[in-house]
Parts: sequence; C-alpha cells; structure tokens
Amino acid sequence: MKMERMILMVPLLLLVFGALQISGCSKPTSLRPPKELNTKLLSVSEKLEEAQEENAEDTWEYEEAEKLFERAKSLITEGNFQEAEKVLSETEVKVTQAIGAAREDVFMERIDEDAQEIRKSLLRNSFSKENLINLPTSDVFFEYDSAQISQEITKIDQNVSVFEKNKDKIKFILVFGFCDLRGTEEYNLSLGKKRADEIKKYMIGKGLSPEILHSISRGETEIWKEGISEEAYSQNRRGHFIAISSNTPSDNQ
Repeated sequence: MKMERMILMVPLLLLVFGALQISGCSKPTSLRPPKELNTKLLSVSEKLEEAQEENAEDTWEYEEAEKLFERAKSLITEGNFQEAEKVLSETEVKVTQAIGAAREDVFMERIDEDAQEIRKSLLRNSFSKENLINLPTSDVFFEYDSAQISQEITKIDQNVSVFEKNKDKIKFILVFGFCDLRGTEEYNLSLGKKRADEIKKYMIGKGLSPEILHSISRGETEIWKEGISEEAYSQNRRGHFIAISSNTPSDNQ
C-alpha cells in the first residue's frame, strides 16, 4: 500500500518541482524544497487518502483540508517553503479532524435515541469526585474569538497519549470548552462548544473512541482567573480535560 502511494505521489512531486523550475529558471538551486518538506507533503497526501477511505470526503473539515493542501503546493511552487510547512501542519490537523468527524458520524448512526439517552444517563451517574482519575493532562488555550487548535497540537497529542496509556480504566473523557467574559453568555456557550468539539474531533481522528468522548461547553459560566486584563482573558479561553472511571475510588489513586 505504501509503495502504491509513493508511486501515486511521483506525478504530484514532479508537478510541484517542475513548476518551480519553470516559473523561475534563474532561481538558484538552493530554492529546491527541503527534504523534510517533501516528506511532510507526502505524509499529508497519505493522510488525505486515509480520510477518503474513512468516507470523510463529505465533511467540511475535509473540504478545508483540501483547500489548505492546494495552497501549500502553490506556496512550494512559489518557493515560500516556511509558509508552506505551516500550511501543511494546518492541513494535517484539519484532515485528522475530518477523520474524527466521520468516525463520530458512524458511531452515532449505530445507536438509536434510547441508546443515546442511556449513554447520557451513564455519564451523569459516573460524574462524581470519587470517579475522577488524576492524569497528567495539559489544558489547551485559544486565541480571542477562535476555536483554532493548530497552535496547541503538541499538548493535545500528549493528552491523547496519556489517555491511550490509561484506556483500560477510563470510562469517559470529558472535553470542556471555556471562554473569557467578553461577548454574550449565549454566544460564549456556543463558542465553548465549538472549542470542545474541535478538540474532540481531533482526538477521535488520532484514535480515541467516540464512545468515551464527550464535549461540553462552560462558556463564561465558570472562570479560571478573575479580572478583565488580557492575562485573565487568555487564561479563561481554554479546553480542559477530565477522565472518569467506573471503578471504586481506591482504584483511581
């Protein structure tokens, strides 16, 4: 399968590199794309193929990923390698979210309304201090009025790794979205949900089960840092993670 993908990528790489030479034959050889960028281009292309295999093409995340990928190729053609690498990183995040969204859709289609209510009931009954698992996860932070997670991917990846290592004792993972005080309460509840959903889709795309992941908005209803300074605002725009176990409290120590 990897050999087939490599063969399929040859025309793409030749097209990008050929366009670079044609558009600037007087440009020095040093403008050839770095090896690391070529590798990343191939990796993202394979990720897009994986998304197609997961039937994620109908998601808006996949559409965005395709647009970003085309932009990255154009930037490589122009010789703007630094920006191209940044856009490829954004593409990788978006296509991972597309895979996550597709997997969640498949999961939700398999369960009827009664099963969904049972799932919600199990979550409510499990949510107690005694069932919280103390895990070394990191909160992620957002720019003002944004749900973009690209700048915090390292933290999210680390959290996914922590959850994977402890999956045998985890029943639910709650992803909370928070906002600062600016904006209406209704708007911030919506934005908080979007932030939590963006994280959740990415984590599902990285391999966590949609069955255990729940996204919840707290908006501005809970504050991490009091005040109206930029520092306080930045601390309140966050995603927070809680793992819940059905085990006895002594098992969660």
